[in-house]
Amino acid sequence: MKINKVLLLSAVAFLACALHGATRTEAIRARLASGDTNYVFVAMHRGDWRNFPENSEGAIRSSIALGADIVELDVQMTKDGRFVLNHDRSLDRTTTGSGKVCDRTLAEIKTLKMLDRNGKPTQYDVLTLEEALALTRGKILVNIDKFQAHPREILEAVDAIGALGEVLVKSSHPVEKAKTLFGPYWAKVETGELLYMPVVPSKQTAGRASSILPGYAAARGIAMYEMCFDDPGAVDGALAGIPRGARIWVNTLWDDLSAKHSDSAALLDPEGNWGWWLGKGVTMIQSDYAAELIVYLARKGRR
Repeated sequence: MKINKVLLLSAVAFLACALHGATRTEAIRARLASGDTNYVFVAMHRGDWRNFPENSEGAIRSSIALGADIVELDVQMTKDGRFVLNHDRSLDRTTTGSGKVCDRTLAEIKTLKMLDRNGKPTQYDVLTLEEALALTRGKILVNIDKFQAHPREILEAVDAIGALGEVLVKSSHPVEKAKTLFGPYWAKVETGELLYMPVVPSKQTAGRASSILPGYAAARGIAMYEMCFDDPGAVDGALAGIPRGARIWVNTLWDDLSAKHSDSAALLDPEGNWGWWLGKGVTMIQSDYAAELIVYLARKGRR
């Protein structure tokens, strides 16, 4: 299957959602909540950053067009308390500006242009979180990364525009600390209105898994877990601690997140790397090569 055929399949999926009166985001959420373990959800890391500036409007629109289920976007807080899309705390690598995001007002940041992967200025402005969610509304689920720095404020900003059902948030905190940080929003996690995913970091995965997974297993509304692995030997033991029926998310971005079964290895040997994760029961994959991953999964009958 060629990548352009993936675009056709995406268009068909959009049409099917429209005919049934549901947005595509609602259809993605419904599938997440279902018992369908054959379908594998694909998340695009910082959007389609290989063809557009990361976290830009172009990267978001391309993620939607490619048929990804989730687009991961990074947020930082400005000096005047607004949230903008930027991976780094600094503006130097990603924009025509310099200095820390937190030292610049939104108005100052809006005068900048985003840089492409080669450091060249583009036509794209830095987006606010609200602008990004207006682009994605009804079309794709948004994983808000860098969420842990300002969880309550981010949830309040998303709630203010009625988009809590459009996002997925995560943290590596134990469940009791997460409840405290979320405040009244934890009730929305328990009811399933707000999608939340605990993260087990790659360093000392086995120990971290045994310390935080039991608490989440006893909590309501937790249906997915992000697992990161630098040690291939820790995979099976850590995955065994995930509650039965929960979805497992892995990041195949680089070796020390994916037990050395990363995108770069998968481009040479998809079955031995992306397929290796499928064999472990993974049904959510964040990738830097989402278009190629979607083609592979379609060939496997997993899309």
